Amino acid sequence: MTGGAKKMKVISAEEAARLIPSGATVTVSGLLGNMVPEAVLEAIEHRFLVEGQPRAITEIHPWLYGWEDHTGLNHWAHEGLLRRIIGSTFILPTCSKTAPINRFILDGYCEAYCWPANGIFQMLRAVGARRKGFATTVGIDTFADPRRGGGKLNFRTTEDLIRLIEIDGEEHLWYPSIPIDVALIRATSADVQGNLSCEREGLRQAICVQATAAKNSGGIVIAEVRRLVEPGTVHPLMVEVPGHLVDYVVVNEQAKQWLYGQNAGDAEATTGEVRMPLPPLAYPPLDAEKVAARRALCEIGGPGRVINVGAGIPTTLMPITALEEGVYDDIVWSVEHGVFGGFCLAATHWNPTAITSPAWLLDYYHGGGLDAAFLSLAQVDRFGNVNVGRLGDQLPGPGGFTDIAGSTRKVVFVGTFSGNNMDVAVGDGRLEVRCEGKASRFVPDVEMVCFSGRRALQLGQEALYITERAVFRLRSEGLVLEEVAPGVDVRRDILERIPFPVKVSLDLRPMDERLFREEPLFLGLEWQEQRRLSIAR
Repeated sequence: MTGGAKKMKVISAEEAARLIPSGATVTVSGLLGNMVPEAVLEAIEHRFLVEGQPRAITEIHPWLYGWEDHTGLNHWAHEGLLRRIIGSTFILPTCSKTAPINRFILDGYCEAYCWPANGIFQMLRAVGARRKGFATTVGIDTFADPRRGGGKLNFRTTEDLIRLIEIDGEEHLWYPSIPIDVALIRATSADVQGNLSCEREGLRQAICVQATAAKNSGGIVIAEVRRLVEPGTVHPLMVEVPGHLVDYVVVNEQAKQWLYGQNAGDAEATTGEVRMPLPPLAYPPLDAEKVAARRALCEIGGPGRVINVGAGIPTTLMPITALEEGVYDDIVWSVEHGVFGGFCLAATHWNPTAITSPAWLLDYYHGGGLDAAFLSLAQVDRFGNVNVGRLGDQLPGPGGFTDIAGSTRKVVFVGTFSGNNMDVAVGDGRLEVRCEGKASRFVPDVEMVCFSGRRALQLGQEALYITERAVFRLRSEGLVLEEVAPGVDVRRDILERIPFPVKVSLDLRPMDERLFREEPLFLGLEWQEQRRLSIAR
C-alpha cells in the first residue's frame, strides 16, 4: 500500500516559471549555495526579460540565497519584476559592491523590508496555521521596532508592517501574516508521490514550513530536486515535506552544495552520510584577529557550554583556534542555520552531530537555550548598540543576529578595533599599533541597531566587546574599558580613537600576555582541571 497519495507533476524549470502569476507572493528556500532552487529562479528571470512576465512579485526569504552575483536572490533584481522584498539578509560581504540586488534595493526599485530571521520563520508558521500573525519581545528597540523604522530599507518603503503592541503591560512586536501564493523550495530527492528528502544537503532549512504556508494559503508548491526515486525509496523518517503538499517537481541533476563560492559536490562530510577526517588545516598566524579570537575563547568559561558563533572572527577563527588549544570537542557548537557539532564551516559543519530545522533552533535560542553567543562587531556606538546589517552602501542584513543577541544571557561581540588596512605587530607578549585602520568600528550612533544596549541592560544581559587591543563591558553608563593589551597606550591607541567618551574601569587590567605569544594558551589543561574539581565536588 502507498497510502493513496496523489502523484505530483514533473515539469521543466521553464514550465515552473509560467506558473507564477503577476502580483504573487513567493517564498524561496536556500542559504548561500545550499538548497537554492536555482534552475527555477533562472527560468523566472529569463521569462521576465523575454516576455515581461511575471510582474510585481513580493518575495520573502528567511536567509540570503545565492553564492555569486548572477545567482540566487540576484535573479529578482529587475525593475518591474519585484514589487516588494522581505528578508533577513541580502548580500554576501564578498560580493556586496557588485551584487545587483544590493543596488536595486538602495536605489528604491522595490519596497524592501529587513526582518530578523526568526520573524520570517514565525510569520510563515503563523500563515500555515492560519493565525493572524505573532507577537514577540525579541527585537524591541532594534531596527525591527517601528520606533526605529520597522525594518524599512529605502525611501520607497513606507507601510508599517511590524506594529508595537502591549500584552499584559509588556511591549511586543506584532508581525502580520502574509499569505503565500507560491513556495519555491529545493530538496535532494522526490518520489513519484512528491515526498521530499534532503539526504544530500548539509542543511535542512524549513522547507516544510514554507510549503505549509503556501498550501494553507491556497497556493502551490514547486520543488526543485536533484533526482526522482521510486516509491518506498525515501524512508518515512527522512521525509522532509510530505508529498500531498507538493504540486510540481523540477529535476535539476546539476544542483550541488556551494561552500565559500566553490562547488563542494555532495560534500558528504557535511550531510552526515559519512564521517570523514578533517581536510588539512593550517593554524592561523598570530595577528590581531587571532588575538581577538583567543580572548573570546576565554569567555566560554569551561567544558560543556552551548554556544553560537556568528559571521566574521567567531566563525572563521574561533573554531580553528579552539582546535589548536585542544578544547574544540569540549564545546557544543551551533549556528542558527540549524547545525550542531562537527567542525564549523560557517553555514554547514564538517561531521555534524545534528542537523535541525533553523525555525526550531531559533526558538531554542529565543527561549534562552544558549550559554553564550559570539557575534560579529562591525559597528558599536556610545550606547553599546551594535550594527552588522547596514554599512554605508552595503546591505548584508543581520540574519539571525538580532534573534541571538536579544535573547542570550551572555553576548560577546568580537572584531578588530578598526578595519581597512589596520596594521599591528603582535609578539613577545605585547601588541604595537603601527597604523590605524581607515574604518572605525566605534561611531557615535550606529546606522542600524541590530543589538540594543539599552534593552540588554533592562534584561540584565552580560555584553562584552572584544578587540585585539581592548575589552569593553556594557554598563549603565555605556561602554567601560576593562582590559588593555600590553604595549598599548590607553589614551593614544584607544580613548582618542573613539569618537565618544568611554569610562575607564577603576580595575583596568592588562589582557593576558599569553594572548600575544606564539605558544598555545593551554586552555585544555585549565578546562581539564575545572572538570576534575567539578567531579571531586
